This record gives sequence, C-alpha cells and structure tokens, in this order.
Amino acid sequence: MIARPQTNHLNPNIVNFGIGFIFLIIGALLALMISSDNSFYGILAIIAPIVLGVIIIIFSNPYYGILLYLNYSFISNGLTRYIPENNAIGLGLNFILLLTTLSMVVHLKWDDFKKLNQSVFYIAIIWTIYSVLLVVNPLFGQVDSLIYAMKGISFYAVQLIPLVLLYMNTKKDFNTFLKIMIAWSVITSIWAFKQTVFGTDFYEQKWLDAGGYISHVLNGQLRAFSTFSDANQFGSTMAFVSFVCLILSFGPNTLIKKYTLFAIAIFTFLGCLISGSSLSVNIFIIGFLFFFILNKQFKTLIFGLIFGLIILSFLKFTNISNMNYQVINISTSLAPNDASLMVHSNNQNLVTKYLENKPFSIGIENVNMFGIQNHPGSFLANLPFESSFVSIWKQSGIVGFILHLIGIAYVLVVGFMKVYRLKSNDLRFKMIALYGGFIGVIVTSLASPIFDQTPLGPIMFICMVYLTTADKLDLEFVTNETQAK
Repeated sequence: MIARPQTNHLNPNIVNFGIGFIFLIIGALLALMISSDNSFYGILAIIAPIVLGVIIIIFSNPYYGILLYLNYSFISNGLTRYIPENNAIGLGLNFILLLTTLSMVVHLKWDDFKKLNQSVFYIAIIWTIYSVLLVVNPLFGQVDSLIYAMKGISFYAVQLIPLVLLYMNTKKDFNTFLKIMIAWSVITSIWAFKQTVFGTDFYEQKWLDAGGYISHVLNGQLRAFSTFSDANQFGSTMAFVSFVCLILSFGPNTLIKKYTLFAIAIFTFLGCLISGSSLSVNIFIIGFLFFFILNKQFKTLIFGLIFGLIILSFLKFTNISNMNYQVINISTSLAPNDASLMVHSNNQNLVTKYLENKPFSIGIENVNMFGIQNHPGSFLANLPFESSFVSIWKQSGIVGFILHLIGIAYVLVVGFMKVYRLKSNDLRFKMIALYGGFIGVIVTSLASPIFDQTPLGPIMFICMVYLTTADKLDLEFVTNETQAK
C-alpha cells in the first residue's frame, strides 16, 4: 500500500514518472500531427499535458485535488455557458472529485481509519447507502438517473467528508479553506457587478435568451448570476460569505485585517443584493441569532432582536424601501401573503398529499429534471424544483426525508455543543461564523434549491466536518496561541 503523503508534499517518484510520460505523449501527438497533417493532434498536444498534469498532481497528493475541486466549483457552472456543447466542462468537477477520491483510496493506511472514525463520516455513509438502495424501489426505473440525481445530495458528501477528515484537518488547512472561499466570492462579486453595470457578454446573453431570462430578468432588471448556475445560488453564497466575513471582522485580528474583512462583507452583501435573491436575508437573520447565543452575549442578543424587529418592520410596513429594486425583493418576501411563499406552501401540500402512501417516493426518473426528460406527464415532474428539502422528499420519500433531517439535526446539535465549548478565541469566532451561516443556509434551503448545488453544497459539506470536529482543531489553535504568548 502506498504511504499517505503529508499535506502539501508531492510524491517525487510519481511526479518524475508523470513528467516523463507527459513528454512521451506530447512527442507522440506531434508526430501524428506531422505525419497526418491534422492540426487536431496539435490541439491535443496542448490540452493533454494540462489534463495529465492535473491527474499526476492529484494522485501524488489528494490534498491538491481538494483545493482544485473547491476552486473550480466557483466557476464550473459559468464555463458551461461559453462551451455549452462540451460536456467535459460540466463534468469536470465530478471528474476532479472522483480522481481525488481514488487517490485517497490508493494512499489509504490503516491508521487513517482512526481519523475517519467520526460521526459525520458515518452519517454520510448511512445516507449514501439509503440513496443507493432506492434502486430496489418497485416504482424505480433508471439507474443512471439515480446516480446523477444523488451526486449532489449524497455522493459529493461521501467523498468530500472523508477527504477533509484526512487531508484538511489542521489549522493551516482550515484557514486555507476560508481564504479560498472568501477570495472567490470577491472575484465572482466583481463579475456580477460587471453584468449589472456593463451588461452581460455574448455567451451570457445567449444563455438568457435560451430561457434564463424568465427568472433572471424581472421588470426589466437583471438579476446578477455571475459565474454561478443561477441568481439564487449566487445570492445565497454571497450572503453566506458576507455573514462569515462580518463575524470574522469582530474577531481577534489586526486592525487592517478587521477593516479588510468588513469591507469584503459589505461588498459581497451588495453582490447578494444585485442577485435579487430575496430569501438570502434569512442567512443573516438566523446567523446573527446564533452568533449572539454562541458568543454568550445574551444582553446583546436582546438588543439584536429588538434592532432586527425594527429593520423587519421597516421593510414590511413602510414604502420607503420601494424606491430600490433589490430592497423590494427582500421586503416583499417578508409578507405572509407573498405570492412566492404561497406557491411554496401550496407545492409542499401537494407533495405531502401525493406521496402519502409512497414512503420511498416514485423513483428518481419521475422527479424534477429527470421527470421532465423521461416522463413529462408525471405529477412530480410538473412541480417546480424550488426547495432542497422538498426535492429530497420528492426523490427519496418521507423515509429519506426524515433520515436526511436527522443527519442535519445531529450536525447542528453536536456542532453547537462543540463550538460553544471552544477555548481558542480565534477559532471560536471562525466557527461561530460558519455555524451561523450554515444554519442560515439550512433554513433558506426550505424554500430554495441551494444546498445541493455548487459551490455552496460542497462548502456546506466541508462545514459539517469542521463543525463536528471543532474540538480537535481547538487543541492546535490553543497550543499555537499559548506558544505565541
């Protein structure tokens, strides 16, 4: 068995062999191009080394596969608009994660199973097993539909969670995760402002003309979607990162870092606003509630609740906010008779009634996009795909829905207990930020399909690992803080 490499270390034997192999492939392709006078081989000679280089690096150390996966998840959806016929662009993210998982298996040692002995890993295993067992559902039809549908809510988790437990379990790795998430949020927010101020480019406009305009151009106003699959996913991700940065700006950082984090929080919040994602406000409301509780500031909690009620009342009962299009979206979403909320409630009632005697649902191929493709006349195919949790209910039945909720609830309870007991002041602020944002995303997912999409979905799975293993990170943080004194 190949020894597991240390974080940041590349296996020199694999790298040297890979470099030689790449030169061999380049030479063969150039020879074919010259002998056949076909420029296609020349193009392959350029692309092949890049692909092979990525594969070699990932198999040398899975750590780099995780980093590549996390970085690529922020732009993979956007790239499909520029090369829509190339399935490799859209499947590239799955390919990177699969390669990284295979690399983990190759490097796995018996000692690594101790690191995998965590409750969050078993939750992912149990949920994945249940997902796969849906194939025995008498109403089930197509295996490929099951595999494709479950990658977002099951297969991503069962691959990412052990990878993070094994290869991103140190203070440095944790901070790297935060930096990547924040950096890409700034970049994608800049791109969103470009869309709003200067307009969409040719390929983005082509995507809008093909049907994207229905949900992204409202009353003549563009809902910025940046490099994401849609505006809701972009807005929710920016709301999550904005909240995290705002909480981190209160933490034990230098003055320059505090101001920088606060500026990023404001900038990404504006990115959330131009997305027109009204439900994203829940991430801030729920997040701040738990920030005050976990930070043990109960007096501040009362003040925060009063201040929050004033803001909500301002949005709900005054007309001043109607002067701004983005604020209109937020204020209307707070109304109990809002048309969007009424549709959500009605659809949930329809799902409840239809699946009353179908505890394992009716098969993945009859639900959501698969129902539209394979059985356009089926009942669940005609209901909008508008909630992550309702989608899980439709795909896996009430049994799967309850099992999924138990897993999420366990992470929330264990995460709360561990974050509440943290001794490191630095880690405490960071974990509180992730916990508040995480539970805010969970609440938002009740009415929006954001939890099982990239990049927010992978971020949530990574957060699940850090929240449930916060006590282990705390030991390293406390040790470093003690040595620094």
